[in-house]
Amino acid sequence: MSTAADAPSQNGLTAAPEREPPHILIIGAGITGLVLAQALKKHGIPFTIFERDAHVAARGRGWGLTIHWSLDTFLSLLPQHIIDKLPQVYVDPEASKRGENGNFLFFDLRSGETRWQVPPTKRIRVSRERLRALMLEGLDVQWSKSLASITTPDSHTVAACFTDSTSATGTLLIGADGLRSRVRSTLLASDPSRAINHVLPVRLLGTSVVYPRHLALPMRKLDPFFFQGGDPKSDVFMWFSFLDTPANNTRDDPDTYECQILLSWPYREGFRGREKPLDPPSTNEERIKLMKELVDGWANPFRDCIMNIPADADIKTIPLEDFVPKNALWNNKDGRATLIGDAAHAMTMFRGDAANHGIIDVSVLLSNILSTIPSASTASSTEVKPLKQAVDTYEAEMIQRTTPAVLTSRRACLDAHDYKSITDQSPLVSRRVMITQE
Repeated sequence: MSTAADAPSQNGLTAAPEREPPHILIIGAGITGLVLAQALKKHGIPFTIFERDAHVAARGRGWGLTIHWSLDTFLSLLPQHIIDKLPQVYVDPEASKRGENGNFLFFDLRSGETRWQVPPTKRIRVSRERLRALMLEGLDVQWSKSLASITTPDSHTVAACFTDSTSATGTLLIGADGLRSRVRSTLLASDPSRAINHVLPVRLLGTSVVYPRHLALPMRKLDPFFFQGGDPKSDVFMWFSFLDTPANNTRDDPDTYECQILLSWPYREGFRGREKPLDPPSTNEERIKLMKELVDGWANPFRDCIMNIPADADIKTIPLEDFVPKNALWNNKDGRATLIGDAAHAMTMFRGDAANHGIIDVSVLLSNILSTIPSASTASSTEVKPLKQAVDTYEAEMIQRTTPAVLTSRRACLDAHDYKSITDQSPLVSRRVMITQE
């Protein structure tokens, strides 16, 4: 396993005097961790990436992902051969080729009326599963590596110790390990309660279903990518998106569409006349039954979409949680450990901002990492930032940027389940741009 001591410098980058050669330990091989790995590789910065799962498919199939206001930054981080293959991971390559990027409509699910259209932005809609497979190209992920602890062997290095009794040493450890980050809880070990996510009063069931053309086309006529809607009577929310089309699926019956369907509801007393808040059922059969009960009185094609969920569909229950970062919240080990993506600022999906902020995290962190490495042609040793200053600078920017984003996404989630709260100014239906203040 690579260590800081045996990591060579690359592309003309050399270590600062009296410093360990740079070697980044990335904990987590989700989308954000992989974008970081590809960006480091592009700049010749040595790294090792670790993932607690045993293999890439351990968590099952992923759903869709929209990259919008961070798209230009995303492309700037990637090597050209990855950029060239991005059309392979689009959910609808033909629509994307025609320049379509979706209307992002919000419907009244009872009347069928279009109530809002999210103002358009440049964006791509991709399969998370296929994007992750593409981002793995050329990377040597260390699988089945669950973090046990983080230590600092000396003033220049950091070590990741894993539950299989192995360890790795580097100059900077980056937690990209998601919503329930082990790195986050380790850096907050002195006050574990502060590492816990905030649970929102909403419950959600989701599935992916393969529909034949006659069931998929009514949804496709509404939008080739995705739409959302709310029930003004019950406050149930629906999200629908396509995951593939006949143009890019590999099923035995190619004339089919894979669709992502989410239904969520407010977790409160009195919902649909119930005395107690409604929890998701424990069995798959009961979950399907509940989803079909929730669409009673809806207009088509929304009702038909749910009523045709097959009995063998795998219905998942998804917790809706977020995490608000704060200045000096975690111990960054004197600049030798930090967090990116959901590990740093988990947010709900109701604005589609999480991955986009993860991409900006990578860009800001990378620029600060580069500032710690002198280039023979552009910098002298006196111009090189200490690692702690670089990490502190990254964290200050990230926290200022993402704190309002987490809270705005929280507001969008709550509005989605309180129909009367949705207005033109609601973050649920407002333009997808980087939020700079709450």
